[in-house]
Amino acid sequence: MMEFWHCHKPHDHEKHDDEKLTQRGYGASNAIAAQPNVGFVDLTSFMVAESDCNGLLFSPSMKESGFQSSELALEADPSSKWQHISCTACQSEVGIYNVAASSLSLFKWQTLCQTEAPMPVPNSIHCLAATLTASISRTGSSKFVVLPHLLSQKNEDAAGNPAKALHLWVLNPYVVYASSKLETKKTAMKILYQFLDIEQGNKLADDLNSDVQDISLPSPVVETAGHHLVSSSLLLPENDRIFREWHVGLLDRWDSGLVDS
Repeated sequence: MMEFWHCHKPHDHEKHDDEKLTQRGYGASNAIAAQPNVGFVDLTSFMVAESDCNGLLFSPSMKESGFQSSELALEADPSSKWQHISCTACQSEVGIYNVAASSLSLFKWQTLCQTEAPMPVPNSIHCLAATLTASISRTGSSKFVVLPHLLSQKNEDAAGNPAKALHLWVLNPYVVYASSKLETKKTAMKILYQFLDIEQGNKLADDLNSDVQDISLPSPVVETAGHHLVSSSLLLPENDRIFREWHVGLLDRWDSGLVDS
């Protein structure tokens, strides 16, 4: 009703003040953006202003050499909406730059914080599991398609290989398991998974009648998650590794009380 009232106020049909629409605090024309000395934290990243960072390179594609600033990278490719961010020292991808919001998102699994007491660092698998858990709590849906973002027009990863999407179905969001191949017990999500072509993943995510939630992550993270699920399947009894057209795997969760291997 609120959306209807704002779009169709009965006494304002003849008044056209469209520029005021962009000044409201909600809607598609608004976005969260970091400010200098003020950042935001979500499940997978830290959003900060470019002026608060140094030692970074910006590039429209991982195959291209990086630039010292987002402005220079945007001059090289004015049509880009996102840019890769890599470390000048090790050349590893550490985040993405949102051109529209003028903000950097630094991946948690690529970031090390200095603390008084050393603590285990979550990896990309833990961040994916946390994202799935939050989405289940928010939407009630347990089916997901994980798509890699910032792909080339040929849907290839940085190495030039055909990229894949992950189709996930969470059976149990919290299990504790142990194995003779592991040093200690671990907490995980029990998951059914499939590998999809990017076109199949996009079609599944765009279907209005689908009960699947879409998640966008860097291509290396999606690839790492796929390898992790395949290797975790080997920890299960042989008869429990396949369910119809699905594979069964375990996605490790973050647990500060357990040692991270």
